[in-house]
Amino acid sequence: MRDSVLSSLLRINRQRMRALRQALAPYGYVGGMHLIVLYIRRKPGASQEEVAGFYAVDKTSVARDARRLEDMGHIRRAVAIDNRRQYQLFLTEAGQAMAAVIDGVHEAFQRRLSEGISGEDWRILADLLARLEENSCRPPEV
Repeated sequence: MRDSVLSSLLRINRQRMRALRQALAPYGYVGGMHLIVLYIRRKPGASQEEVAGFYAVDKTSVARDARRLEDMGHIRRAVAIDNRRQYQLFLTEAGQAMAAVIDGVHEAFQRRLSEGISGEDWRILADLLARLEENSCRPPEV
């Protein structure tokens, strides 16, 4: 039973990522570029290391994608005042517009996913998933 739940969650996420990749490809977005945009919209001035840590991805990928986003004019990188080896990331107007496109893709997927599911069902599911997430973040027992 547990395996089927996890398998379903993974399949749903793969479908979400497929829809996101297809919708963002015409904008030149690949990999985790959208994650950087969404993170720095919530936390302007975040470092590349913060983004990498939050999403549990390697710093090199974030640095590469941040450079691409900067070249596209979607973000601005600035050297941190307190650590000259660290960059702070900020969205530009083009990046803000792209964040709205990403939100639209997420909303369309959520509408498709929500068909035929009641508000109460969503509340129960959200509670269960929150507990699963909490459990997943605990250190493993030795």
